[in-house]
Amino acid sequence: MAMSSLMFPAYDLIPHQAPPPTGPAGDASLSVASPNPTQGRLDAIAALGLDNPHSVPAFEEAIQLVQAHLGVPLGWVSLALGETEIFKGTYGLSSLGLGHPLVEQRCLPLAESLIAHVLNSRQPWAVTAVDQLPQTRATARMIAYGLAAYCAVPLITSQQQCIGVLAVMDRQPRTFTAQDISFLAMAARWGMGEYERQRATAQDDGQAQTLPLERAAGDAVRLHLLGQIIQDMRNPLTAVLGMTSMLSREIYGPLTEKQREYIGIVHHSSQTLMNQVDDILELGLDPPEVVPLVASPVDVSCLGPQVIDTLAPLAESLSQTLAFTVEPNQGVWMLDQHIVKQVLYHGVFSLMHMASANSILRIHSSRKGQSLALALWVSNPWLGEGIPNAMMRLCQSLERGDGYQRLEADLRNQGLLGNNLTPIALAKYWLGLLRCQHLAQHHGGQIRLQGSDETGYRLVITLPALVEAAP
Repeated sequence: MAMSSLMFPAYDLIPHQAPPPTGPAGDASLSVASPNPTQGRLDAIAALGLDNPHSVPAFEEAIQLVQAHLGVPLGWVSLALGETEIFKGTYGLSSLGLGHPLVEQRCLPLAESLIAHVLNSRQPWAVTAVDQLPQTRATARMIAYGLAAYCAVPLITSQQQCIGVLAVMDRQPRTFTAQDISFLAMAARWGMGEYERQRATAQDDGQAQTLPLERAAGDAVRLHLLGQIIQDMRNPLTAVLGMTSMLSREIYGPLTEKQREYIGIVHHSSQTLMNQVDDILELGLDPPEVVPLVASPVDVSCLGPQVIDTLAPLAESLSQTLAFTVEPNQGVWMLDQHIVKQVLYHGVFSLMHMASANSILRIHSSRKGQSLALALWVSNPWLGEGIPNAMMRLCQSLERGDGYQRLEADLRNQGLLGNNLTPIALAKYWLGLLRCQHLAQHHGGQIRLQGSDETGYRLVITLPALVEAAP
């Protein structure tokens, strides 16, 4: 069966047939016209701050949108940087297998990539079956990866520079319709435009600055009011618990089986909410830097299970198991008990939301010199030992010192800054870990990664012992 390809202008919704690119035998048929990318493309990439190996949230969101719409198993948004195709947003790479070069390096040499034709023509290009193309290093690479169909659209900046592609691949021969390619082109335009908009906004705001006194005072007032509101929630919850308790004992008359079931649900939900209110009030809402450290004897073997019990309902809802162990003969530590409890709570809370279901979350307490060391990691029957990749990337960002800037960037990218700030999903990943780091540093400690690719990584939180109460 003859192979056909589909091309149409990037902004034209009417496709037309065109033959695949041809040329002399060898890799030249799919390579760029010049040994190096044009200077205009390099200048555009540098001007946009994209000349780095980091992923771009706007591109990640664009390619995820494509996956949800087309259902293809593999895709990426990539840039032509030098002689390399750099991935800035991907999905499905993990399906190639752990340790795969694409998964680890997130790039391809241009000579072994199908990107060149789109870069040169600035037109979409769809291939029904890659093995029908002229045999080159690029097609051989795709076939070796088990990929059959390929479709890419140009990634064009507002200055009309083509800097890369948005590409999708299928493991079976596939004909990409005009509607499919139109959607890919729309996603590419949206991703590029959204990144440029976010960058312009960030440049207008300038570098991260400390909060002015007025804003800091406003934050303190909001925290105080929030604490008061949470405290006030106890009164109606107490009333609900008391009334449901009396109704369940049938003081006011017999109940049907269905009424008894409903009252049990209300009572259990109210009790859970009351416990959460107590946990919030106990953990506190004040910034740690305004609260002086208070040294007191802390028995970690007793404190740890208290925190685990608090998080047990959440672990059950996530189908996870919490396991807390203590190094023998550890004794009692002179620490700020309030800080230790919060550090443990927020660290485990953050890890729980990044770990998969059916995992065992392990927390081990040990002595490292004069410091308490709390190690957190995950055991999974299929994924082995270690911490999730998401947490590892976040920890690396914190170690580089750009944790708060990364948080603000994520907030902006998700459209969560401003009056409609509702970072619920983001809180599960970022805020708990940031809070944990801030508290550990306030106690004179730190959080860091420990381990290797072979043995797996752990998140280790160290808290030095206090000789006396800090001023």
